[in-house]
Amino acid sequence: MHKLLNNMVVLIVAVLIVTGCTAPQSVPDAQASFCAALATFETSVAKLGTITVDTPKGDVQSIQKEIDKAWEGVKTAAQALPEAKMDSLKTAVEDLQAAVKAIPSSDTLGEAEASITTAVQGVETAIQETKTTVSCK
Repeated sequence: MHKLLNNMVVLIVAVLIVTGCTAPQSVPDAQASFCAALATFETSVAKLGTITVDTPKGDVQSIQKEIDKAWEGVKTAAQALPEAKMDSLKTAVEDLQAAVKAIPSSDTLGEAEASITTAVQGVETAIQETKTTVSCK
């Protein structure tokens, strides 16, 4: 019986180690992490706000990859912060991704620049709303 109990303790410890069981973040820490991720995301989105009709399609796609990576960071940080309401931001990001995907096959943006710029403005507005909701400084 004693050996069975020892084996169970070892198994429980092993499961905790394997699953990475850690103490949850405090709310201030979660908020700080979220706000930092949101700031990184905002910086990435701002880069896309500087495009022109002559911007090469490859440059826009490169910036979009950076935005997508930063967006993943925001989503990850939001998991620890239930008060982070992400619906409007998620919708705005999806609109931006769709606008970038709709770039014609030509080398430069041309008419797609206007729709991308509009989508960027939508994301920037949603970022500001999210910052207010979470009280990011």
